[in-house]
Amino acid sequence: MDEGQSQYDSVSQFDLDVDIEYERQEQEKTVWIGDGYFVDQSWVSCGEDTPLEVDDARPLTLHTYLRHPPGSPEAGKSYAHDCHPFVAFLHLLHAAPESSDIFISIPYLTDFTVVDQLCHYADPSNGGLQIYIVLGPKDWNIECLENFVGRSESRQTAVARLHIKRFGRDDGSVRSSFMHSKAMVSPAGTMIGSYNYTNAARLRHREHAVLLAPGPDFESDGIRMELQEVWQGVQGNEIQIKRKPSAEKHKAPSGTVYNPYKKSKS
Repeated sequence: MDEGQSQYDSVSQFDLDVDIEYERQEQEKTVWIGDGYFVDQSWVSCGEDTPLEVDDARPLTLHTYLRHPPGSPEAGKSYAHDCHPFVAFLHLLHAAPESSDIFISIPYLTDFTVVDQLCHYADPSNGGLQIYIVLGPKDWNIECLENFVGRSESRQTAVARLHIKRFGRDDGSVRSSFMHSKAMVSPAGTMIGSYNYTNAARLRHREHAVLLAPGPDFESDGIRMELQEVWQGVQGNEIQIKRKPSAEKHKAPSGTVYNPYKKSKS
């Protein structure tokens, strides 16, 4: 360790807040479809039958404490019940008027289900929401978005509709800063809490949040104005995620004659 280097600097290379290997494993399980969503969302309900009830006098408490029972293939994992933060996130998108502004602070954007919902509601054919994201500075946030886009031109176009800027730096220096806020402001309401838009937050962790009613109250307006100010204050352009190049097919060396009767080596 160099002289004067803090013991914490040596730890900063590890991602202690998020199990990125678990996030990658969940991403690899993705079932890609193409009928309005890119990821299978058949298990999701956005609450049309049982809308989230929240008013000024009683903010709604959100949590991930309801779990699949023992013996279930998903035993021990949280599921998307009516008061789950993911369902509230979806409600704030689904209930927002067309073309309205949504501001979200997201330290870690690794859950492809979340990315897919954001892309869905940013599509002009599904509401055309203007979604402004203040993203944490971790490089693997970008890696995860690149993995979501993959080689798909349509997914690249969908992600390009999101207004994403990265805030802060995470280089182990004494001047490091981080967007660790987890807040979402929509004309349909405001959610604040511990939910950080990872697979682990949706499935494994014990998370809490509160859902505030829409309206010109101090909390909602103050959070929206702060997120908007941070997003606008980030220097540089919005993040653009390029799709990965198509895999090159193996070509035989020039002059090689193909022999269909040649036996393969054992």
